[in-house]
Amino acid sequence: MWRIVSTWAFSLQCVRRGAEILSAGGKALDAAEKGIHLVETDPTVDCVGRGGYLNADGELALDAAVMDGDTLKMGVVACVRGFEHPVSIARAVMEKTPHSILVGPGAERFALEQGFTTMPDDYMITEQARRNYAEAKARREMNGHDTIGCVALDQGGSMGAAISTCGSNMRLPGRVGDSPIIGSGFYVETGVGGATATGWGEDIMRTCMSFRAVELMRQGLTAQEAADQVILTGTKSLIAKGLKPREMAVAVMDAKGGFGGAANHPGYAFARAGEGIEPAVIEVTPIINIREL
Repeated sequence: MWRIVSTWAFSLQCVRRGAEILSAGGKALDAAEKGIHLVETDPTVDCVGRGGYLNADGELALDAAVMDGDTLKMGVVACVRGFEHPVSIARAVMEKTPHSILVGPGAERFALEQGFTTMPDDYMITEQARRNYAEAKARREMNGHDTIGCVALDQGGSMGAAISTCGSNMRLPGRVGDSPIIGSGFYVETGVGGATATGWGEDIMRTCMSFRAVELMRQGLTAQEAADQVILTGTKSLIAKGLKPREMAVAVMDAKGGFGGAANHPGYAFARAGEGIEPAVIEVTPIINIREL
């Protein structure tokens, strides 16, 4: 049996590619990484990779991470510029170094040493991205927060997770959100489950959403129960501390291949596929709606 789940409707292409790999007997982490490649390259996805949102200096700086559920090893890069597939650089960090996280110029130098090719700004930064930046700058507004996060289960029972994002439009240079932060944007453990988050990174980091979802599955909750629980309790915890919650959502999978997705706002969907399950987008009804609070 194999399964794959990923955040947002635009990740259907990721799920389809991952399904091809998994159905042919491929590894979980390969499926997640190679599926995310398609989204990182797609210029119409404004929150990931090429064509993504620019920071306050008009630069495209990318974050990505991978995690091997068999070993609990991870690789992370943050604030890297000029590379089309930061998720693969993150995997190289995991496999080729004694470290877990590389950022900025250090991560870029490592990528070059590993043979990754830099891409020019006129390829990575699209005209639409420049228009989005100009409009946000005129409004002095930071917006956009979506992420592609993927969890896969292969036929051997191994699990892996990968995630990639550009962060919010007009974010401060050097800002890192939840996506590449272990336990917040992603977490996976073979035999238990995996989760990946999307939304307002600062709130997701405050609630360590992905790790908590995996721990709930360890306690016996299904993927859907864990997804609902972390969104509901996370949102309520922020309210109890006097904060105004922002948008948060998760995609979750347990070690038996059960899927789950939850959000605290309308409009969220996740994509999933599996043995005997055709790739499809699943619309999510909010477990709690912050727009009604």
